[in-house]
Order: sequence, then C-alpha cells, then structure tokens
Amino acid sequence: MKIMHRIWPFDLASFYFQRKICGRKIPLLASFKITYRCNLACRACPFHLRAEDENSRMSWNTAVAAMESLHRMGARFIVFEGGEPLLWRDGPYHLHDLVLYARQHFLRVAVTTNGTLPLDVPADILWVSLDGMKEAHNKLRSDSFERVCSNLQAAKHPRVFIHCTLNRINWRDVEPLAVFVQNIPTVKGMTFQFFYPYNQGEDDLALAAEERRAVIAKLIELKKRGFPVLNSSGRLKAMIDNRWRCHDDILINVDPDGKITKGCYVKSRGAINCDACGFTPVAEASGALDLIPGSILAGWRLFLKT
Repeated sequence: MKIMHRIWPFDLASFYFQRKICGRKIPLLASFKITYRCNLACRACPFHLRAEDENSRMSWNTAVAAMESLHRMGARFIVFEGGEPLLWRDGPYHLHDLVLYARQHFLRVAVTTNGTLPLDVPADILWVSLDGMKEAHNKLRSDSFERVCSNLQAAKHPRVFIHCTLNRINWRDVEPLAVFVQNIPTVKGMTFQFFYPYNQGEDDLALAAEERRAVIAKLIELKKRGFPVLNSSGRLKAMIDNRWRCHDDILINVDPDGKITKGCYVKSRGAINCDACGFTPVAEASGALDLIPGSILAGWRLFLKT
C-alpha cells in the first residue's frame, strides 16, 4: 500500500489505535544500516571498523526485501544510515533509488550522513553530523569540518538538520555550535544525543555524570533562549540518570547483512547497558508513545512539519 504524506494524521492515529487499543506491538521507527563502509574514521564510531567484514554492504534485492518486511510489520518511519549511506552502490543503484523506493512505503524517510558529500538526497529529512566547532569536530571526525560546512551552505534540501553526539571532547561547544548553526540559513534545527560505549574499538568518550548534567542544563537554557535545539526539555532532563520509560518495541533495526532485529538500537550491534544510554531519539519516541506533549511536539517538528 502506498502511503501518501497528506494523510499522516490518519496514519498515525491508526498506529496509536493499534498500539494502545488493540495491543499490537508494531514498530514505529526503523534504523536501516545499508553499509559499514565510510570515508571517515570517527573516533566515537565502531561501525566503520567493520567495513571489511563479510556482508558489510547490503545488496539492492536484500534492501528491498527488508523494506517490504518492515512495511508489513507496520513501521512508519525509516532512517538510512551507515557507515556513510551516500557511499552505497549496488550495480546501477544508488542511495537515491533506495530512498525513492522507501518513500512509496513509509510515512517519512530520513537519511543520516557525515555531510562530506553533496546533500542532494530525495529524502524527507536529512540529518548531518556536526560534532562541535572546528577543533573538536576535526579531532572526532577526520578533519572534515570545512567540507561539511561547505556542503551545508550549498544545500538545496528543504529539511536539513544538524545532529551532534556529545562526548568528553565536544560537550563544551554546545553554545558556540548553537550560535553557528543558527546562522546557517539552510539548516532548520539541531538535535543532540550522547556518546554510547559499544566497547568495540571506538575511543572511550563517555561523559562523566557531572559533565552530562551540566551540558543538559546548558541545552535546556539554549532552548529557552530561542536557539534551534529540537530535543524536548523533558526528555533531556530524563537523560540525566536514564530513568525514563523505554518502549524499545517501537524500534526495529536492519543491518547490512539484511538481518532484522526488533527492540533496542544496540541489540545485535553491541552489549546493552541502559545506564549508559545516550539515544535521545528513543527517549523522544517513547515519550511520544506515552503522549508526553514535549515529545509529540519534537516529533512533529522533525518528521511531520512542512
């Protein structure tokens, strides 16, 4: 069934009815890793270290079969990621082809990219990773700051957002980064999450408890001052000690070998440690399922607002 964007209120109402009234544990959001290959070697990421593994890049047929499975299961949103998804190729097929196919089956299609390649993907939403100002970002993400900023300035895509993963190197950059991003006319806002320790070869960059508390307070202050921080204040506060209610069954994950895993983003990708969780998108999605107004508003601004 083709899902048209103009009927999203009815589609999401159907999702809530099936979840809340009928008790069906259907997923909302699909994390779709199409490749581990990447043109950067980011210090916080374990996935580029798997680029030479067997089945580290998905074929077109595997991707289509996985999307059809996700659609049958009821997923509404899909996010293509990697590695660097813009590097994905299979014969004549490029990421653009996967995105266009996905748009026939899902309510919204997003792509998360490191921003070093032209930002011309036909997705509904485009997240670009920018992990601090120049010095911090370059330490973390292979000296890519200038390339990312150049592509952001040149972007024609209508829904570009910055995504920043906070860690011990960049957390003090949140205010200058917010000022910087606010002055990029092509960027509609920014989201933040926190480094998660997979312990699979990435650097140990986890924030200390007092650093995490301090940077969350700063993010909430920046929101109040009108900076384009799109995380909700309530879910940011909940991330201080990670005692929020997690509905991990709204998540479903696809890896480059085509394996589909229901539940936590980390499942099948590493050891799960809820105390160390930094995945604010999961906190917001869980909050939206519980009808928390701030999380519903955050989801609308990111996925549904036009």
